[in-house]
Amino acid sequence: MDDNGMDRVKITVLSIAGECQAGHCVGQEIIVDNLTLSGYLCPEALHSLWPWVQVLRFRGQFPWGDPDGVTLACPDGENLVRFEVRRIKP
Repeated sequence: MDDNGMDRVKITVLSIAGECQAGHCVGQEIIVDNLTLSGYLCPEALHSLWPWVQVLRFRGQFPWGDPDGVTLACPDGENLVRFEVRRIKP
């Protein structure tokens, strides 16, 4: 938890099926700290992942599986990129 009462969140590229047009690569990590992104995340992926990021930033939990993380995919069905969105524990 940082000073503003929100948790930090890490977005990690887990896999790519095809070729990511935005240039993401497996293992890439982006940290969301307050409203700052530590690296590049394509707008389409950011739009898809943001609601999940917000849940974790504001200390919400998912009622299934791991309450601190979720695996999601970008909306490009031809070149699917899978991401892990995970709360960074203090």
